[in-house]
Amino acid sequence: MIAQIFDRESTLQLIGITKDIPSLPDRYVHIQEVIDDPDSGAADLARIVGTDQATTAMVIKFANSPIHNPMHRNIGSLPLAIARLGTRETGHIAMTMSLLYGFAIPMGMAQIRTFWAHAFAVALISQHMAGLLGIDEEKLFIAGLLHDIGRAILGIRVDMAYFEGQLGLLSGDQLITAELQAYGVDHAEAGSEILRLWNFPDSVREAIASHHNEDTNSVPGKVIGLASTEAHKRFPYTTDMGCVEQTLMEKPERIRILLEREGLLESEEDNQSEDSTQN
Repeated sequence: MIAQIFDRESTLQLIGITKDIPSLPDRYVHIQEVIDDPDSGAADLARIVGTDQATTAMVIKFANSPIHNPMHRNIGSLPLAIARLGTRETGHIAMTMSLLYGFAIPMGMAQIRTFWAHAFAVALISQHMAGLLGIDEEKLFIAGLLHDIGRAILGIRVDMAYFEGQLGLLSGDQLITAELQAYGVDHAEAGSEILRLWNFPDSVREAIASHHNEDTNSVPGKVIGLASTEAHKRFPYTTDMGCVEQTLMEKPERIRILLEREGLLESEEDNQSEDSTQN
């Protein structure tokens, strides 16, 4: 049983105290700007990534992974790694690393790594689903990456003990129920509120706000919810972002099946049957 700590109004007031709003790391913001700027490229991204050894090492690790290096020709320089991965994928890795090391979540480093590895998994699954559905892949990646930012905000701004007790171990509907009981607000709403204060687009905020709502009409919200459930099943305790990407690429058809089961995507069998009928 979770005791009530704050009601809805007081929780939202604590999140919205404007004089000391937690901010996204500068590195995250700069990387996002490079990705969004059509006049920026690999050299601009390399200048940002190259200032951090951990991010540089992670980008090179990804570039040398079996997915991106099937010929087993390892490279050791950042420019070559970016050239192999591409600016967008490199940016996604770097943004996740910037959050891992730059966003002060009050818990141990092992938990922080697990938290952001899960976020990265949700982002990748959401991006893949968006591609299959023909909707904005970049926005779905960002929404997936930040889908649990409300948990961090509740722990930073509302209750410093959030991650120390039972709440830190829960997920899914159990977590939502416990958060509403303790704070009058769940992490989906808390995340949407902090993104409003950070001036994120409404489309990203709405996807995050609705990702635990089974009755939502928001396709992005449904996608994030499906991606989060799948990530919890496939990567419950991982801290390795590279492992996440490798595992997802091994069975990409599983993502299509999830969308088909939810009625978001027609099955390939139905498409083939329709084509044969028309012919």
